[in-house]
Amino acid sequence: MEVPPPESLSSSGVGGEAIERASSNALASSADAARSRLVPLWIALIVLGIIIRVLLAVVSVGTDDAVTWMRFGDEIRQHGLLQTYVLDHEFNHPAIGGYWAALCAMVAGGHANARHDSIFTIVFKIAPILGDCLGIWLLYRIWLPLRGRAFALLIAAMFSLSLNAIVVSGFHCNTDSLLIALAMLSLYFVQSKPRPMLAGLALAAAINVKLIPVLLIPVLLLQMRSWKAAGLFLCGLGVGVLPFLPALLRVRGAFVSNVMQYNSMIDRWGVNYFLLAGEDRWNPMHDSAQSSLAYHAQARYAIFTLVAVWAIVGRLWRRWTCYELALVAFALFLIIAPGFGVQYTLLVGLPLFAVRPQWAVAYALLAGVFVGSMYFEYWNGKFPMYANWEILMPDRVATIGLITWLTLIAIMLGVVFKPSK
Repeated sequence: MEVPPPESLSSSGVGGEAIERASSNALASSADAARSRLVPLWIALIVLGIIIRVLLAVVSVGTDDAVTWMRFGDEIRQHGLLQTYVLDHEFNHPAIGGYWAALCAMVAGGHANARHDSIFTIVFKIAPILGDCLGIWLLYRIWLPLRGRAFALLIAAMFSLSLNAIVVSGFHCNTDSLLIALAMLSLYFVQSKPRPMLAGLALAAAINVKLIPVLLIPVLLLQMRSWKAAGLFLCGLGVGVLPFLPALLRVRGAFVSNVMQYNSMIDRWGVNYFLLAGEDRWNPMHDSAQSSLAYHAQARYAIFTLVAVWAIVGRLWRRWTCYELALVAFALFLIIAPGFGVQYTLLVGLPLFAVRPQWAVAYALLAGVFVGSMYFEYWNGKFPMYANWEILMPDRVATIGLITWLTLIAIMLGVVFKPSK
């Protein structure tokens, strides 16, 4: 009988499997070691992204939103929060944002101070920059149990260097970065570390920054696994009603008109890009403007309806994570948006980094170029930098916005039809 050579014994059967396992383990250990060596780099990039935001905040005032917030802060200090709703119909924010503006105005001192505007906006931008810091931490916590420390830090570094997030939190001077971070915290307490009460509290905090996150109420409520969890979520959410009560009880008409019925200004984004084709200035007498106004009045109902349907679909099929469900809900808001502010592009950023990091990097770059080009278009050419626009975005900016909008549609469809579960 022929005896097989020793080489064949070592490359087949139990011996071969042992060698293959050892080789596989060695390769895995080598890969882990390589990733671990990059940890200091990812941490350094995270810190760099935060530093860039702070520097940008220091050398800029921001957009016309900065001037508006200064006015709100002065009015609230002089007349009080509730009376400001009555006196200024443009004050369309919940109480927390108003009190933050008043605090910033107090720190900045009187307008006789030559650095008043810079001090106000630097202090004001602490809130959105801290929002981005919360987003960085959340992405790390989300990815840590899934792919390990090195990969989680890599994703956090990607978001820290997100062009879209940097230019909005460091320059724009509004609260949207904080809003989406708090909404993301709510998603984290539903999906990654289930704590229904904390999820409700986090979502309530986000709604007290701006009302946009109310879109997530049906989405997250229908993801609760039990009646008890749903009750705890609603209890946490109910706490967020308390800051609204004084305004609802004492200046209800002004508050409802200013805050709850608010619709952003019309601009050449999304559907309005086509309705306002060829327009570079707003003229309410033009047919295109009339069409846009009609869309502006009705589109919000389409948003609420589609998000509600999406929430039900998410409950029935359970194929999507909460991050994906929220991503689609915010994407619907942006795609249908009857009114638009460039800072709204942030809404899908954090949830996208939580589920599709490669897509998120591409979107963050494209949206960042779009938003940054809008800022640069209307920059006054001086320092501290200030950008003010009261007309429709020009063709070159609107075209980049159209590409961003179409990319967002593709991303949304990709998430809907190719869920990560």
